Amino acid sequence: MKRISLSRNVLAGFLSWLLPLGFTFALTPLIVHGLGAESYGLYALVMGFVAYSFTFNVGRAITKYIAAYRANQQTERVGEVLSTTLIINLVVGVLSAGGLALSADVLVTRVLKITPELQANARLAFYLAAVALLLTVISQVFNAVPQAVQRFDVYALITTCTGIVTIGGNGMLVWQGFGVKSLVAWNAFATGLSCAAYFIAARRLLPEARLTFRLKKDLLVGILRFSGAVIAYQVLANLLLLFERGWLTRTLGPAAVTFYVVPMTIAIYIHAFISSLTLVIFPLASEAGAQQDTARLHAIYTRAYKYISMLVLFLTVTLIIGSYQILFNWMGAEFARNSSKVLMIQAGVFGLIAWGIVAWQIADGIGHPGRNALLILSWIVIAVPLMLWLTPLLGIEGMAYGRLASALTIPFYIALTERLVFGKILWRFWLRTGWVLLLAGAVMAAAEWFLFYKLPAGWLWLIMSISVSGALYFGIIWTVGFLDREERAWLRQLATRLTNSLRAQNLSERIG
Repeated sequence: MKRISLSRNVLAGFLSWLLPLGFTFALTPLIVHGLGAESYGLYALVMGFVAYSFTFNVGRAITKYIAAYRANQQTERVGEVLSTTLIINLVVGVLSAGGLALSADVLVTRVLKITPELQANARLAFYLAAVALLLTVISQVFNAVPQAVQRFDVYALITTCTGIVTIGGNGMLVWQGFGVKSLVAWNAFATGLSCAAYFIAARRLLPEARLTFRLKKDLLVGILRFSGAVIAYQVLANLLLLFERGWLTRTLGPAAVTFYVVPMTIAIYIHAFISSLTLVIFPLASEAGAQQDTARLHAIYTRAYKYISMLVLFLTVTLIIGSYQILFNWMGAEFARNSSKVLMIQAGVFGLIAWGIVAWQIADGIGHPGRNALLILSWIVIAVPLMLWLTPLLGIEGMAYGRLASALTIPFYIALTERLVFGKILWRFWLRTGWVLLLAGAVMAAAEWFLFYKLPAGWLWLIMSISVSGALYFGIIWTVGFLDREERAWLRQLATRLTNSLRAQNLSERIG
């Protein structure tokens, strides 16, 4: 089995985030304005049920178990893991899709209280979403395989193509005058394509794994024990997001969902970006945990947090300070007026969540997903009462404040994870890391504030402002020796790979 380098895996994860982001950023204004605020809000609500409801990803256990079995040379159990997990996901998928389809009418008329003129479209959209949901749950089994064997280039290729096909098809359909039903149907079709692609990739990456319909009792118990906590935190996180969109629809209408979800989409890309870079941590932590290599875990953890903290601070501060200008240039004046404060708040929310990803992946990797489930439970306990109280008073901003309050638990979660894994909080590491980032972040924030509000409006000036401020930020970090020699060398290697990849792509385009 070919195993590629860590830098190439990280690069693959980065590209799987960057390329779909470009398409999303370019086509979202067309889709939102083409559908209208109410219809787009309905689309975001329905697809939320596919992305965040009932998708209980038991497949994450595949990544853990295959990585651990391969590290301990127990390759004969790989096929048994795949087969057992596939059976579980098939049962979960059928029950979940059936439940969504059967509850469509109640959701539309009683729970969400969608306006009568949109109810027929909403009902059909939920039926189509049930199909997409079933395919999503099945796909989770096979998309875990490239991650387990650390072939993130394969995972990134399929993820990138699926994202581009989905958003590109959505844009084309709206341009041709189609509505919400067609977009949901297209999403189901794209999910089916990705499921087939992941299945083919899994067969090629693990040719020794044979799929059967036999359950191994010891694996079933182990997978369910590990996945029980994974399912718990997925269910809780999904319920929070669905409550968020459902309560907005019920109290303020579908248009409010649009003005909330569009800026939230930008903020979520902070989380998505960091997740794409840290996908490699989970299988690495699983291997180190299986071998009880605490020193390796410490190295993975601290090095990852250096890079991640540096990137999260840059992205979060930029979105907070530039919220109005970004929305004005991207979506127009109406969105900038209605949603810029939401973007500021959500940037803080998802910046904090992204900051916690490394600790999250480590906890999962060493077999403690229950800690993550407790974190999400704390979010619900904190956020839901605040959302119920603040949304009628402050509108969509009140909803965002509820999320922000829950995300403030992240620093405590990181500290508790460090005590679990290393027996202590890494105060010395955080003090050394924190003062450099605070200094560089303060200089960058001052530069962005001055440039954003002194230069004329427009993408050219906005990009130039971010580039100048970013150069100051990363220049300070580089100058004060925040990264050691080995870390700098790794970054140079990563930059070289990225440059070579882009050159190869441009050459192929010219030849083609």
